[in-house]
Amino acid sequence: MEQRRALYRMVAFLPVCLLFAFGCATTTGGGGGPAPIPEGMGRLILEAGGINELNFYVIDQDTDEEVYSDTPRLSASSPAYFERGSQEFRLMCDIPPGLYTVVVNTDIDDNVEVRDVQIGLGEDRYIPVRVGRFSVRFSGGENLGRQVPFLIMDYNMRTVLGKGMTSNELRYFVVPAGRSYKVRIENSPTGLDEIRPVEVTFGGITHITIESGTQQMEEEGGTGTE
Repeated sequence: MEQRRALYRMVAFLPVCLLFAFGCATTTGGGGGPAPIPEGMGRLILEAGGINELNFYVIDQDTDEEVYSDTPRLSASSPAYFERGSQEFRLMCDIPPGLYTVVVNTDIDDNVEVRDVQIGLGEDRYIPVRVGRFSVRFSGGENLGRQVPFLIMDYNMRTVLGKGMTSNELRYFVVPAGRSYKVRIENSPTGLDEIRPVEVTFGGITHITIESGTQQMEEEGGTGTE
């Protein structure tokens, strides 16, 4: 048991090194933490409210060139996606000093963009990324089963922002935080048309369970509306 705990601690602090463009030097140091910042570089660290993996890229504002990207996460709408029990922290990379824009992809047609990120030589720069998560589960209706498609819409229901599918597996949809959305489950053959509001906060996880004619919504954590 003690060996297993020691192995878990080792894996938890073992970042992944991806050599894109200037590279991301995130191998562990002798003390179990991140390696020292390489010579001539600065370190960008994203703070995403407890999320360890996001698809993001970094653009040099002077040249408009992409200097780093990482896409470890499948879209939550993908049939192959499910939430893993543990994730390595992958929101860190080492890039040359300069002025950058950070773009984070979400599970809807709306990215989170942070401009004017100044990276200094040999310095850590922590950047908050305002994203949150929600999950949708459906129960009720023998003909529908548990896998039901739904739409993610703006609160006024003027625009479809994304699509999803309920699942027996836990799926978190990552979206910009500090906003209100609506989820619509529609199944024409049975006449089902359920619309539910979704409040998403930074660092929070909103769980929605939709039953035939009823709704349950529960939120974990979060820091409230931005």
